[in-house]
Amino acid sequence: MLTNEPVESLADAMRVIGWYETRWVVEELHKAMKTGCRIESLQFTDISRLKPMIGVLSTVAVTLLNLRAASRRPDARTRRATTLLSKDYIEILSIWRYGRIRELSIQEFFYALARLGGHQNRRGDKRPGWLILWRGWATLQAMLDGVETIRHKRCG
Repeated sequence: MLTNEPVESLADAMRVIGWYETRWVVEELHKAMKTGCRIESLQFTDISRLKPMIGVLSTVAVTLLNLRAASRRPDARTRRATTLLSKDYIEILSIWRYGRIRELSIQEFFYALARLGGHQNRRGDKRPGWLILWRGWATLQAMLDGVETIRHKRCG
């Protein structure tokens, strides 16, 4: 490995290797932002308006990155989605997918979100990609916004 960091001991080497290992997570985050969130296609002409949007989309990208990583873990079928996501998202998605509010595992949430984004989840299909996850998330967010609007109108 080539580095511009001084490496004079095993501890130095392990530190640099640790940085390199995180590179793949950063690459995936950028892919989520570029492919899924389509951050490069934003048409803001003023940097003061672009920065907050990048901040919001970065949060979504990290959420989807964490969800995708958690869905690959051995405990994804048994770990509750509430350990990773807001109860509101889980309730809305479970109603859409199963017709009622129910507890979802991370794997169930992941594939329901992907289905909302257009993934067919057939036996031969590959795992959902960033674009599918982003479409599902955008639709889920719109559904949540609709529910919130209805709640406020009833209360107000």
